[in-house]
Amino acid sequence: MFTPKELDVILIQPNFLMKILKEEQNQIVREYWESMGNQEPLGDLPNEVNHGLFSLAASLRDEGFSVDVLDFQAYDLFLRENEHRMITLEDVEKIIQLNKAKIFGISTITVASENALSIAKTVKRIHKDALMLFGGMHPTLVPDEFIQNPEVDVIILGEGNETIVEIAKQWKERTLPLNVEGIVYKIEDSIVFTNKKSNFHINLDDISYPAYDLMCRESLPFMPRFFTSRGCPYSCAFCSCDAFYRNAYEDYKIVYRDPQKVVDEIEYTYKQYGMNFYCFGDLTFMSNREHIHAICKELILRGLNHIPWWCQTTVGSLNEDDLKLMKQAGCRQIGLGVENGVQENLDIMGKPIKFDKAEEQCRMIREAGIEPITYWIIGLGDATLEDAMRTIERICYFVKNNLTEVSHIGVPVPYPGSPIGKNPTAFGLQIVKRNYSEYWMNSDELGYSKPAIRTDNLSEDHIYALWQYALMVVAKEYQKRKIKN
Repeated sequence: MFTPKELDVILIQPNFLMKILKEEQNQIVREYWESMGNQEPLGDLPNEVNHGLFSLAASLRDEGFSVDVLDFQAYDLFLRENEHRMITLEDVEKIIQLNKAKIFGISTITVASENALSIAKTVKRIHKDALMLFGGMHPTLVPDEFIQNPEVDVIILGEGNETIVEIAKQWKERTLPLNVEGIVYKIEDSIVFTNKKSNFHINLDDISYPAYDLMCRESLPFMPRFFTSRGCPYSCAFCSCDAFYRNAYEDYKIVYRDPQKVVDEIEYTYKQYGMNFYCFGDLTFMSNREHIHAICKELILRGLNHIPWWCQTTVGSLNEDDLKLMKQAGCRQIGLGVENGVQENLDIMGKPIKFDKAEEQCRMIREAGIEPITYWIIGLGDATLEDAMRTIERICYFVKNNLTEVSHIGVPVPYPGSPIGKNPTAFGLQIVKRNYSEYWMNSDELGYSKPAIRTDNLSEDHIYALWQYALMVVAKEYQKRKIKN
């Protein structure tokens, strides 16, 4: 990061944590995480790298382009832990001055989008002739809005392994227009949307393994994430994943990889880099039972089942045979989006689960020797204070009865492109602010704020207070459980 270099492409991960140090954070939040031993679910660790950037780097390198990754999130974490300070714009500027490239690419989520644009402004000021690409969740969800920013030259919609290589080849001539599918770009005073890519424009098994050798030391310990599929079969109102794929692909549908090729990648990564743990990144891990069983059996067959792993899936999708096989294959934690304690609210939000099944599923997971992780949302269609309190009571019940190892408690976020972001009134919600830097789910130690939504009966202040109350009473239950055990 601090070694001067001149490359074809530099890819950037922006920092996105709140601008406070750990000891300055909300006392309620701090005590909540302390009650769980300061352990995050293994699939939500803050130092996890942006795997997509390392995948893009590998695709570019395979085509002969020189490339590097600048991870400002990892550097921010390093500074917080080792120098007791946060990353500054001056830090970013020093690093950008040392790293010159023909093309810069930034991947950003919604809450990091303002930081991403600030970094891009620095790049454009220092390297005036560079092409500035953007990709990731946020630009794909709001390309019409995002392309208006003067720092943005091109947006890659959806996954960009093939797309970024085509752009790099054409930009050798430093000319526009770009004859590439699945992008948005500016030329003179016009904005051009090219044709959408096909969902099958690239075989997932042909994508190069991520170039983790470019990972900076600040990102350690290394935790890779493997994908056995692309997409999600559901379209929950509070989630923007379905919109991401539909914005990017003309013929979107969930696609599965060859189970043997998935395990090939896991085996290669383990032998090449070593790892003590990994995640499966699928949004709904057990959406295809035969597919997942084949992967688990292959992990056992190759003797890779000593490496623990995490996954997430839908309540009601697991049976005892699944869990027995997953445990044998190395599964250590399973995340379940329980979300809310009121079935009517789950139905309104299009969540395809029955709340009564959540307790049964968590008991089964525990009995299989795997840790259940539960995710909850305060204010998710909660029409009244009584609804919210029922959800909080259910979270306490799950903790008290050892039905969850770690509880992630958040608030709804009206992500652009999600159903509640596009039509909030249809779900009994109102959007009260559009400051994307405050679009936190409130489920991370250094990522929370007053919600951007309100319901007809609960203001953003009420929801924020209820969220804090949930943390307090759930923390008490964890403390009781610790004493009891």
